[in-house]
Amino acid sequence: MLAATASVAFAPAAPPVRGAVDLNAIAGVWRGLGRTRPDSESTGIPALDQALLGGWPVGALSQMVSAEAGLGFSLVVPLLARLTRAGRHAALIAPPYIPYAPALRDAGVDLQQLLWIAPKDRVDALWAAEQMLRSGLYGAVALWSPALEAPIERRLQLAAETGRSIGIVAHAGAYGAHSIAAVRLQLKPAAAALSVEIVRCRGARPGQRVECPFPLRRAA
Repeated sequence: MLAATASVAFAPAAPPVRGAVDLNAIAGVWRGLGRTRPDSESTGIPALDQALLGGWPVGALSQMVSAEAGLGFSLVVPLLARLTRAGRHAALIAPPYIPYAPALRDAGVDLQQLLWIAPKDRVDALWAAEQMLRSGLYGAVALWSPALEAPIERRLQLAAETGRSIGIVAHAGAYGAHSIAAVRLQLKPAAAALSVEIVRCRGARPGQRVECPFPLRRAA
């Protein structure tokens, strides 16, 4: 028996739709593995930028977890220096130790553009983080806090999206089971360096490790 055949006519390609949305311009849209994220700020460490597809994502939350409070402060300093030198404000909320102004200045941070907040409790810290992220006045807001509950994390993520800010949440302890953070980093001390494991990065492969070649610096 002969198989039935059918003729297929191919229609010409449809013209571009007027007012079409450019998905590449929308923060948080997954664009496939390995593509550099255009809406990001460099970490100041080329190997880490490559692993994170460009650096810290703008308009999103990033999470740093370590066994020791304040261990990842060095990871934030290059971002603070870049933003403040460009005339943008940045904020540190409830760091575990008092930030040492001379060391920050020597690292290139414009202290006139940096705000340090020591809230009286966690409620005030979370309120300040949400307001600053949402305002659009701060290029980056770094918050030290115990692990965030899912509703709080969603509020901070939405605030970062609204204000087009970089939100960084750091805490000591273990990872929670779930998180909506675009980037999740596990930090461990290494020989004269900081070992960073990429637990999650949207569009990148998890499990990569980067040795950040600078002395461990706590927020003190």
